[in-house]
Amino acid sequence: MIKSLFTLLLSLCVLSFSLNAQGFESDPLAGRLKGHVSILASDSLEGRGLGTGGKIMAKNYIAEQFRSTGLRHFNNDYFQHFDLRIGLARVPATNVVGYLPGSDPGLMDEFILIGAHYDHLGYEYHDGERVIYNGADDNASGVAVLIELAAYFSQNPNLIGRSVIFVAFDAEESGLLGSEIFIDENKVLVRDKIKMMFSLDMVGMYEANSGLELRGIGTLYDGDNLAREIAMAQDIQLRKTTSDIPVRTDTRPFGDIGIPAAQAFTGLESPYHQPGDTYDLLDYDGMAIVTRYLQSLVGEISMMPDLAPSRRFARLQRTYGLRFNPGLLANIGSTNHKFPDEFFDANNVFAFSTGFFLQMQVGQKFSVQPEILYDYNGSKSPDGSYRRHSLTIPVNLQYYLAGDDSGLVRVYPITGGYFRYNFAGRDGGADLDFDNSHPSSEWGLNLGFGIDIMKVHLAFTWRRGLTDISAMSGIPAFGAGRYLTVGYRF
Repeated sequence: MIKSLFTLLLSLCVLSFSLNAQGFESDPLAGRLKGHVSILASDSLEGRGLGTGGKIMAKNYIAEQFRSTGLRHFNNDYFQHFDLRIGLARVPATNVVGYLPGSDPGLMDEFILIGAHYDHLGYEYHDGERVIYNGADDNASGVAVLIELAAYFSQNPNLIGRSVIFVAFDAEESGLLGSEIFIDENKVLVRDKIKMMFSLDMVGMYEANSGLELRGIGTLYDGDNLAREIAMAQDIQLRKTTSDIPVRTDTRPFGDIGIPAAQAFTGLESPYHQPGDTYDLLDYDGMAIVTRYLQSLVGEISMMPDLAPSRRFARLQRTYGLRFNPGLLANIGSTNHKFPDEFFDANNVFAFSTGFFLQMQVGQKFSVQPEILYDYNGSKSPDGSYRRHSLTIPVNLQYYLAGDDSGLVRVYPITGGYFRYNFAGRDGGADLDFDNSHPSSEWGLNLGFGIDIMKVHLAFTWRRGLTDISAMSGIPAFGAGRYLTVGYRF
């Protein structure tokens, strides 16, 4: 077995050398990147799925590259083995880990972690034919850049002040399990020593996506400014930076424990999670641009005297932190008038409202959501339809009862109140007189339940007025409504 693995690794290295010599004489880095991806995304690696022989070949290839670049063992070897339970089966998985010591005696006890997941979806059978999900962009591209960053800093150790850990994560496609296991088995190191984390996930389509995104770089204090300064100096198209931790890649487990984390990402132009994500489609010159940019960015960050979370990110880690999320929403439903002293209520009419909201999250469990809405409401009346144009301002309290571990889905009850200012309307064919006969303002209560799925907000809400709007009739009447809400948080 050992001899066959050695033979396999030797043949892979020979193939890599052969590929490097083809077509990229003007940029050897692009050639090396293509060599890595063409091996990791080859049919013989079977889509690097859990439980496949191809994924074993992938981890051995990555470990051999770590060894050849001069990375040190993180523990006794480059492998962090763990088991996954999938149904009734126990499936082995492995992170590949190495590190380089920093050159600054005052900083070398702190770490920057650079990670890229190497697993993918494996293969399946369609009509008896095996279909392989090669995963070239997702994420042989990120692993290739990881290997080349390790080689670069190994050859230039004076360019890193802090020590750098390089991790090829397994089981990302199964729910970020490899990165969670790494954190769980290295708790003291991770929480006390790791100051910044990068996830290289889908970096193979620079030109097709018009540049690079650094999602989450704003979680590092002054990280956004530094990233943009280096991009400008190198004429890099830095398309987008954010101050939120990406939750669908290996940044999320690190962000959850307060470590600034950024995803390098060129976009979804490749055939994402499709069999067509093959090595021949990738932009290797663009990958070389991304690699050189990350060399400079990681080097600069490693030398900074102090690395700290941004104020906004640090505030979010506190249980009492406050976070603001604006958005747009629309309500559709029906409204009518309730007559509590009578045996009847008025019939419903169609109603809708639309406008803005600001979700103010307090800690991990609560949010307060004020809204400003144009509101078209009313009821059936003896004269036909009673219709009003209003400005409605609900203010709701939301308590998160349930959701998934990633925070992508949250379920909550809604309670609160509203103020409504009525500025125009008609009852049958007559205009409503808000100066004398009809109240121009009213108050009421809201009750309901909602669910947030990523940035989409869905809710069902009941409104009940507390202000008598009976006008001159002498019969107390109160507005009521039922609404389905669809919103989007920016």
